[in-house]
Amino acid sequence: MTIASIHSRKHFRCSRFGVRISMLSLVVAVEIASPFKLYSQTVDAIPVVPIETSDALYRSRRYALIVVSLPGDEEHREKFSEVVGVWQQWLTEIAGVEKQDLMLLNSDGGNGAEPATAKSIRARMALLSASLTPEDSLWVFLLGHGSQDERHGWFHLPGPDLSAGEWADLFALLKTREQLFWMTHSASGSFLKPLSRPGRVVVCATDDAELNETRFPYALAEIMQKQLKSTPAPDTKPSKIVTVLELFRQTAHHVDQSFEDDKLVPTEHAQLDDNGDGVGTEAADVVAYRDAEGSVDLTVIDGATSDRIQITLRQIEQPP
Repeated sequence: MTIASIHSRKHFRCSRFGVRISMLSLVVAVEIASPFKLYSQTVDAIPVVPIETSDALYRSRRYALIVVSLPGDEEHREKFSEVVGVWQQWLTEIAGVEKQDLMLLNSDGGNGAEPATAKSIRARMALLSASLTPEDSLWVFLLGHGSQDERHGWFHLPGPDLSAGEWADLFALLKTREQLFWMTHSASGSFLKPLSRPGRVVVCATDDAELNETRFPYALAEIMQKQLKSTPAPDTKPSKIVTVLELFRQTAHHVDQSFEDDKLVPTEHAQLDDNGDGVGTEAADVVAYRDAEGSVDLTVIDGATSDRIQITLRQIEQPP
């Protein structure tokens, strides 16, 4: 399946909540190993710390956290494991994350990870919030099964699940300037508003009315795999800069194309929020807003912050 350009069209569709205009999608990666010792601390009702921002986004060290839900069956256990493996490789070989700065919490203990439980996640985040500096960067990935009721979105874990609001509380004390959340699980759209903050990039595989299993994490892994195949060595000359916004757009288009190829009505419309208003935007609605230099106009609702987070793709320099 090839990745083509995204059509700058709005997607009009019907849902059980009535006719609505929706807005598109996003994705990304991670790995194992954890340099931080865990402590059994909990985070409850903590205040939000403003994110320090600047005209350009700089970082001194990029960290990544991947959390995998209960798989439910052997088929999903294998699928989740494959996605995590690609994410881990991409993060270390392309996204600039050192192996010791990749943390993986897996509900079934797969991929050599520690178990993902509400207690272990709270302990991990309490320590990260206290350890990371404003110059650091944190990318967070959620993969697997979620659900939604009339009040909350949920991410399924062994033992008590964590609601979208509880996830937001865990990151409320985070001070890093670059904060990127890839919520790729089912019913992830309900996590967008609670996680939203000025200066933070939140990508959700669905809008807040879509509950089905998502194709987004697999599309993201496929795009990452293609980038890995075209990136032979980490010490060769940089050849191309890709932004998080571009990665989101490519993934969203890949998802759309897969539904079209299968002759199915799309059941997910990925959302991007990076201006802190708690309202997501689809890829087709951010793609057209660029200035003369090719950057997203800062007056656009969403897309400006994610357009400034860069990933360097490298290739072997060809002899003259």
